[in-house]
Amino acid sequence: MDQRDRTAEVEHFTHTNKSEAVQHQRLEVTGSERTMGTVPEAITTAAGQDLPANVPAERVVDFDMFNPPHIDQGLQEAWKHLQESSGHDLMWTHHNGGHWIATRGSLVKHILTDYEHFSSKCPFLPREAGEQYVLIPMSMDPPEQRPYRRILNASIGPRIVDGIGDEIRSSARELVRQIRPAGSCDFIKEYAEVFPVKVFLTMIDLPPSDAPRLKYIADQMTRPDGSMTMAEATNQFFEYLSPFIDARTAEPGNDAISIVVQSKVDGRPITKDEALKICSLLVLAGLDTVVNFLGFMMHFLAENPEKRRALVKDPQLIPTAIEELLRRFALVTDARLIKKDVKLDGVDLKPGDMVAVPSMLYGLEEQNNQCPMDVDFGREKIEHMTFGHGVHHCAGAHLARVEVQVTLEEWLAHIPEFEVADPSRVGYQSGIVGSVTSVPLRWTTD
Repeated sequence: MDQRDRTAEVEHFTHTNKSEAVQHQRLEVTGSERTMGTVPEAITTAAGQDLPANVPAERVVDFDMFNPPHIDQGLQEAWKHLQESSGHDLMWTHHNGGHWIATRGSLVKHILTDYEHFSSKCPFLPREAGEQYVLIPMSMDPPEQRPYRRILNASIGPRIVDGIGDEIRSSARELVRQIRPAGSCDFIKEYAEVFPVKVFLTMIDLPPSDAPRLKYIADQMTRPDGSMTMAEATNQFFEYLSPFIDARTAEPGNDAISIVVQSKVDGRPITKDEALKICSLLVLAGLDTVVNFLGFMMHFLAENPEKRRALVKDPQLIPTAIEELLRRFALVTDARLIKKDVKLDGVDLKPGDMVAVPSMLYGLEEQNNQCPMDVDFGREKIEHMTFGHGVHHCAGAHLARVEVQVTLEEWLAHIPEFEVADPSRVGYQSGIVGSVTSVPLRWTTD
């Protein structure tokens, strides 16, 4: 939306029941009034927009999390602009069914740990999609969530990941060596969508040839293009995984699916329905988040040679650099469903309200990290919630860190100098999990 002065009329309706009168409130908003503490820059609702009774007009923001303003500048930049331009810590948008947005790190942390008021039973926006999301344990609240989380930890936790560490490294090294002679590549297509997917499908023992099909379904759940609903995507995962779950139940192996189907829930055998929902979550997580983070990371290193060369010169910086890059390029926006009345940032939230919880805004908060938009490999204390927070902290965080570290070590060892070949091809997508659409790289092969 442009910054030109214009007048927008916000219609604030308080709807009670059909027998009661409709109360009417009007607010005139002009461009010159869009300052901190009032309605933010470039942020208004369309004329005649209906507002729920508990939404103050000054909290309204024109922000679509699937197509945010300033996305052309970068995913994190778009969210940071919202944070800087919002006059309040908690805002509300009419997009995607209407929902609140936590714009401050302190609110993000609070919402993710207040299980009494904020439920994971609808973890995604828009609400109609979130209500169709039945994968466990992500769609559960404690204490119901706990036994399933233990199963998830057992299937992809550090013990399992470290046991295949050599295979993970050899897979990355082999792929980089295949790519290097060409002198160029689309990093997303030729590496990011290949390496972590191969690792994950090995862990879960699924055919590598099925990767494109599974990746497409995963994309429809996190960055939908309208070709299928959340329920349809979930059912496609179930249909695909069902015969594998049956086979591993009959003859278990050492893979993640076998670990899941042999598990117990509060002393009883896990049901097939439960196994389907856990394994579908595993596939979704394994084929999406790390794939997209690698794109942000390599795009940054291609455009910032001094940072890249620091890692080449001193590989011992890599573990700290990974945490800083994870902080700077967080990409997940979860949601929570309000369970019961609660006041937050001076606003009354009502049961049934939805709130977006952008993980990136915690790490990009000045109170948590000084100069948060800068990447500083020497940062002493790195605060981020890239893997979430609380009981739903990402179970695959250790796997993700291993994959990122191996990628950096092997890529920089074989291709230390590279650059973006065509900046016009680099684009960004926002959604439940954000992404870089293409990262074309080139290098010399001498």
